[in-house]
Amino acid sequence: MSRSTAGTSAGTPRNQCDHLSKTTDADADLTAPLLDHSYSIMADAPSSSDGIQDVSKVDDEAYTLKAITFLVLLTCQIGIQPALMKWYAKDATNISLRIVVVSLLKIAISLAPLLVHGDWRPELKQWSVRVALRTTALPALIYTVQDYLIQTSIVVLDGVTFNVLNQTKIIWTAVFVYLMLGKKQSTIQVLALVVLVASAVVIAATHGSSSRHDLSTHADDLLRAAGLTRAMLAAVLSALAGTIIQRALQKEARNANVVTIELSVINIFCCFWSYSASEVFLAVEDDSEAAPISMWQGWTVMTFVTLLVQALGGVLVGFVIKYSGNVKKSFAVVGGLLFTAVLESVVNKTEFGLSGYVATILVTLSTVLYTQYPSVATVEAVSPLKKAKDDDVAADSSDVDDISKVKRLLSPV
Repeated sequence: MSRSTAGTSAGTPRNQCDHLSKTTDADADLTAPLLDHSYSIMADAPSSSDGIQDVSKVDDEAYTLKAITFLVLLTCQIGIQPALMKWYAKDATNISLRIVVVSLLKIAISLAPLLVHGDWRPELKQWSVRVALRTTALPALIYTVQDYLIQTSIVVLDGVTFNVLNQTKIIWTAVFVYLMLGKKQSTIQVLALVVLVASAVVIAATHGSSSRHDLSTHADDLLRAAGLTRAMLAAVLSALAGTIIQRALQKEARNANVVTIELSVINIFCCFWSYSASEVFLAVEDDSEAAPISMWQGWTVMTFVTLLVQALGGVLVGFVIKYSGNVKKSFAVVGGLLFTAVLESVVNKTEFGLSGYVATILVTLSTVLYTQYPSVATVEAVSPLKKAKDDDVAADSSDVDDISKVKRLLSPV
């Protein structure tokens, strides 16, 4: 069996943790390669203890600056992504093409660290079609459907509604991780999940403020209902695919960048197949001689920028986890939710009403509680579905809400 070891160079092990993240939407779904950060002072270090302390202080300050920078960038990315999609991607009506472009950007982002660190050569030698298909084929198919649901829902929902529903992936991740990996939640985490369910119910039960509702048509209501349904289903699929990958990679240590490239390639293939099939079907049904619509209709430079921001979301999540930890990452998520609310209110003039603000507060509270009060790790967690078969499945880290976005792949050195 071919195994690729993440974070290793030829002959010399590297202390590195690769992260696999799937992003949506605001979703985004993408590998976040975490670069090595050296705390040790080697041959060039000063001989005196004062010199060592000075260098260490500078190193700590640089580390703190990086942590703050990535936290701010992630907050901005989460907050502005729904607005960017509505402003610049809504008119790009070819959904398959949008997904393909995002996947190509993910491939480029994942290839960069492999080329820079020289890991591409050993990874290529160890790569196996059988291992790749066994690890990524099913999740890639699920992610393809999820991407379509995200791309079609984010442009019809306001940013606050979309981000609140997107956070419900935490609920489904907890469910799937328990069923498939046997990982239980703490009492506080269960309470946080209940609060998160309440926020989703509040946001889904309302159609916005009364003034906007009075002006809306029946078609607008149907469009919003479809967007709500797709966003909630996308959260379920994101959690399911992430948990499947987590389970597979517990038994098959692989480089996270390579896994993301494989997911993106399969995603592109599925989109091309779907687009080609739809074109053939439309050609058979439509006998008119009308000029064909360009697949790039509605695209601008800002459309590409918007999709690049989406693709970079997973990278930012990975670096925030590396430099700040999962708890502080949750505050970036909360900051992003609040930033989205400000943008929608000030720029888009969206009136949420009491229910919108209540839902934002609830999802903020649930995110903080869920992250800060993890369950106590057990020696071994056994899936209730396959207890006898999965006795070798070890308990995963407590931050299971990130399994759908960030996968920590600790490879043996």
